[in-house]
Amino acid sequence: MTEIGETVSSYIGGTVPVEEGAEGFVELLNANDVKHVFFNPGSDTIAIIEAIAKFRSMGKPSPEVILCQHESLAMTVAHGYFMVSGKPQVVLVHVDMGTQQVGGALHNAYRGMAGILLCAGVAPWTLDGGKRGSRNSGVHYTQETLDQAGIVRGYVKWYYEIRCNEHIHHVLQRAFQIASTEPCGPVYLILPPEVLMEKITAVHPLPKARYGAAISPGVDAATLRQVARMLIDARQPLAITGYLGRHPQTVAPFVKLAETLAMRVASRSTRMSFPTDHPSWVANSTPCIREADVILVIDNTVPYSPPAVQPSPDAKIIHIDIDPIKVSLPLWNFPADLRIQADSSTAIPALYDMVLEMSTAQDRARFQERFRQLQREQKTWQAQCESRAKARAKQKPISPEWFAYCLAQAVDDDTIVFDEALTASPALAQYLRRTKPGTMYSGVGSLGMGLGASLGIKLASPESTVVCVNGDGGFLYGYPIGALWAASRYKTPFLAIVLDNEGYRAMDMMLKATYGAESHWVKAGDRLGMSLSPPPDYALIAQASGAWGEKVEDPDLLPGAIRKALQRVRDGQPGVLAVKVGGY
Repeated sequence: MTEIGETVSSYIGGTVPVEEGAEGFVELLNANDVKHVFFNPGSDTIAIIEAIAKFRSMGKPSPEVILCQHESLAMTVAHGYFMVSGKPQVVLVHVDMGTQQVGGALHNAYRGMAGILLCAGVAPWTLDGGKRGSRNSGVHYTQETLDQAGIVRGYVKWYYEIRCNEHIHHVLQRAFQIASTEPCGPVYLILPPEVLMEKITAVHPLPKARYGAAISPGVDAATLRQVARMLIDARQPLAITGYLGRHPQTVAPFVKLAETLAMRVASRSTRMSFPTDHPSWVANSTPCIREADVILVIDNTVPYSPPAVQPSPDAKIIHIDIDPIKVSLPLWNFPADLRIQADSSTAIPALYDMVLEMSTAQDRARFQERFRQLQREQKTWQAQCESRAKARAKQKPISPEWFAYCLAQAVDDDTIVFDEALTASPALAQYLRRTKPGTMYSGVGSLGMGLGASLGIKLASPESTVVCVNGDGGFLYGYPIGALWAASRYKTPFLAIVLDNEGYRAMDMMLKATYGAESHWVKAGDRLGMSLSPPPDYALIAQASGAWGEKVEDPDLLPGAIRKALQRVRDGQPGVLAVKVGGY
């Protein structure tokens, strides 16, 4: 029989002696294997920095503090690190102001299902010096808000304010549990200075095995047989995915499923979810969506863009997702004949096995003939792409197709690429073949993610070559001085390529599509509100931030410039290559 004392000891996971609340906070981060705190300083969190410095002086483990010169950068670095590691990350910012500064980066973390603890201080509760950490400055009044958590309420899975050190272990473990349960996402934790500076004697980490993430649901056998039958009987099956690759081990069985069924696959680069040199992969999904009789949507938020692109009314649609109804999206109107909540890492291998079990020899012969047709189509398409790029090899400004072709020749299969090229992304997808999980990422909605995310990716995967392809607008949104400075300081070099078309071309295209060639904007001819001309000197921005920088305008010099830039980064120096491209 287990003694009561033994049960309690197992329950609390042990007791760690500390002297202050902030030290307890750091020990709880240690207990959850947190290696870094992505940090922008504020007076409210000095106790945490003091605790980490104390631990260092004593030779005790503590997270490494990564200083970020802007809060948004801290969040994007953490997001990039999470995408590679799959482990919740910690961001620490200053009261309400730091929380607001996170801005669009929090949107990206929420929509990108990134498990991040966003921690912020708060104005002290107490007055007249009654406690350590009490108000002693006028700013403590102006920094207090009516509802600090309200700033982020629509962009986090959970929020909480720590009220006392007696329950801090429960709060922290709850935060990690929610952030790491699928669909993963950011949580918000408010840290009062009085709690952080309070004298205490111990903290009680809870065992992760008993307070960890929930197991994601699978698909029952009957439903799985129904899905398999629909796909086997399909004449033109199509799979649409976006973030299946967040489970790298799921890519291989997904490829086998597509090959077995000779099913076309439309895969966006939010995560590398399907090899782009495979005969089943399609660059342009629009005709496939319109012609498919069965569509499998797997891990995708927006599978197509109605009303311009919609499936046939007769098409059967299956949607498998960890969140198949998108509860955080107020208006979401995509139909499905079967809507299944399941984790793709278990659903796809099980579906593949079921298709093998249920398909007949006649079915397999039909699949093989269809696959041969896909191979012929892919070979023709790749030849057309190469001819198109080479035909534009002398074009000035440099064409996006020639740039993408040259980049594809220079990088290897293990290079990790972050795509924030926006209007040049279709060219990048056509030419830059990605064959391995974890070698391609992109943003979710708010521009400016690429630089910080690439820094986080490099930090999490230090042996990898990391390349971030930005439009000029995205590069400027991404706090380049802070990102490049941090890459130099923390020895995490990556290459940022800026596609400089001197403007916000995405908005230009949208305005023209909406108002047409007769619009006042087009007739004015001055690119009102869309122009970045004359452009900043991106190479000098790099050099001022401790990075290498160069610009290239001659298409003949582009291949050599890319190779040189990659070598500089591999030698240990972050770099920026500004490429003058066409577009207007």
